[in-house]
Amino acid sequence: MAAPLLIIRENCTGIDAWLVEGRGKSQIVQALARVAYEDLEPVEEDQTLFDAGLASVVQAVDPAVKKDNTLQAMLLLPAGRFYFRNISLPFTSRSKIRQVLPLELNTRFPKELGPVVTDFFCYELETQQSNPLVFSGSIEEDILKSYHTSLMAAGLKPVAIAPGCLAMVASFLRQNKENKNFVFLDTDGCEMVLTLVAQANVVQVRTLSVDPSFQLPAQAIRQMLLGFWQRFGVTDTFHIYISGDFDESARKRMRNALADIFKFQSDYTGQDVSEPQLPEPMNGLAFVDLSQNLASITPDLAMLNMCRGKYGSESFIRAYPGYIISCCTLALLAFILFMVNIHMDISRLEKQIDQQNQAMTAIYKKAFPDKKIGNIDPLLLMQAGVGELTRGGSANAGSEEIDRVEAGNILLELSLCIPATVDVQVDRLTLDKERMLLSGSADNYNTIDQVKGFIEKSPFFKKVNIGSAVAGKDGNRVDFKFIIEI
Repeated sequence: MAAPLLIIRENCTGIDAWLVEGRGKSQIVQALARVAYEDLEPVEEDQTLFDAGLASVVQAVDPAVKKDNTLQAMLLLPAGRFYFRNISLPFTSRSKIRQVLPLELNTRFPKELGPVVTDFFCYELETQQSNPLVFSGSIEEDILKSYHTSLMAAGLKPVAIAPGCLAMVASFLRQNKENKNFVFLDTDGCEMVLTLVAQANVVQVRTLSVDPSFQLPAQAIRQMLLGFWQRFGVTDTFHIYISGDFDESARKRMRNALADIFKFQSDYTGQDVSEPQLPEPMNGLAFVDLSQNLASITPDLAMLNMCRGKYGSESFIRAYPGYIISCCTLALLAFILFMVNIHMDISRLEKQIDQQNQAMTAIYKKAFPDKKIGNIDPLLLMQAGVGELTRGGSANAGSEEIDRVEAGNILLELSLCIPATVDVQVDRLTLDKERMLLSGSADNYNTIDQVKGFIEKSPFFKKVNIGSAVAGKDGNRVDFKFIIEI
């Protein structure tokens, strides 16, 4: 089941809040009590009216909803808090846009601002001159930080901080996908916001002061439509949809004020434009059902969300899954290439060693045709053979210093000294730079003396002493220990 979502909308007079539970057909929208700033008690110096109003909203939420986890909150702010811009850029890469957008916007703000937080979305209209467009919204970071801190202090988890007008438009588009071109008038009692939507994309947002006669929004709509037609060279027609809390008399005044908009469009475009059909009473498509619109608002709507970067509600992994997957993929490919390179190097070295061994084997067979090689290193066999011919059978005849003799050569020398017919078994060999301890067993004492004599004949070993020679535990063999000076 989807987690409950607390939708908070602030304006100059107070806070409205709704609790949305469930999703789809089982979704329930509960309107919480409106908090008017003028009804609040005086706040302390370190508090704001929003903090006090937010505390009242949280108290109105059922404790059972907040019991298990932190309640997710979506804050909808007045459009006047934001700076909206629509610009054209020669590329569509979001990373490039995010790099150049601050520079582009810096000269388009009406005044010099401090640090700002910006979100944007890209789109492209099907017009005669089709260029990539970017619609952006910016809010001063100090203002965003204040709201974000207040939500966190109230025990809420902010998942979205967005312009309320764009959230309403995005929700309306989700419910009415067949409506592509329209002007959406949203009012919260403090300001009126006109949003021009063309081909299901937000093109322009304009904020107006409240006008009871509704002549000001009618004039602004004409200007917006005329500017759009002239800029893009199209003659698309637009319906008008209105969201807000109006009584029937206000709706009639608004309908009378905006009636000429449809004739204005027909005269300019040459197309027949009529007001959307309105069933009686006046609560049809022209006037949007506020509760139904709220029920479709979710943080994943295509709107400007200022919960980005350090103000984001998601973990790093969930916030940047694409970048993480790309980095992991590149790292895996680099590791695979590295291992393939290592394997190729090892194979090349093994091939070179095999070639050298084959060459040495051929030389050995040519020099000593009457001897077998078996599994012994041909280099050691070559050294042993040359030693037998030059220095009385020593495999290490050319070694003048023990530091330069490998342990394998010493073992080879011992194996050459002791005939295969002698019944002797070596159990342990300890080697250092000057001497070697050799332990094992033989069939009798005479064999031990014979082995001692065989080793003494090698010029590689200076002196051989019998450290011990005792009968074994089983009584069938004699255990011995030789102390051999090298």
